[in-house]
Amino acid sequence: MTKQLCSALVLVVAISSVVFSYPPKLQPRYSPAVKSKRQVNANEKAIKQLERELATALSKGDSGTLDHLIADDYVEINAQGGLKTKTDVLTLSRVRSARPRSVSVGPEITVDGLTILIHGDSAAVVGRTTIRYQFMENETSRPLTQSQTPTNVNQERFIRSYSKIGGRWQLATWQTTSIAKR
Repeated sequence: MTKQLCSALVLVVAISSVVFSYPPKLQPRYSPAVKSKRQVNANEKAIKQLERELATALSKGDSGTLDHLIADDYVEINAQGGLKTKTDVLTLSRVRSARPRSVSVGPEITVDGLTILIHGDSAAVVGRTTIRYQFMENETSRPLTQSQTPTNVNQERFIRSYSKIGGRWQLATWQTTSIAKR
């Protein structure tokens, strides 16, 4: 009987030491993974909205909106290897919006294959731009009529990086690469 009592006592001590040696597991209201995912979704929505605003501002030559969207130390490398700063983009935008449009068909610009990667206060947007046009200012031949559909196609892959600066997302860098025609 003492042997059974000792065994029972050892068993109780062993169980109680295991049960009471660890603090109770506290469950947070939202697990860190869920909270992080919610934050990523909010940031992803913000970046998608900035992408729409950027496309509209570029197509309309809206230098005021571009000034707000683009970081002061912005750097762009275009498909031809040229380097542009925020000042260059704003100057070009003002020139485009000030001069009358020449005869052109297109361009029709589409963006597809968008991927948004968010890491803290930085985000990268990767995608492909397709530009279809019949005639643009840099082309040498003019179209016969305005009703012609765009026949020239250029495609570029791009990566744009956004950074949270002063509590708001801004475009920090943009790099494009021409896709070779097949």
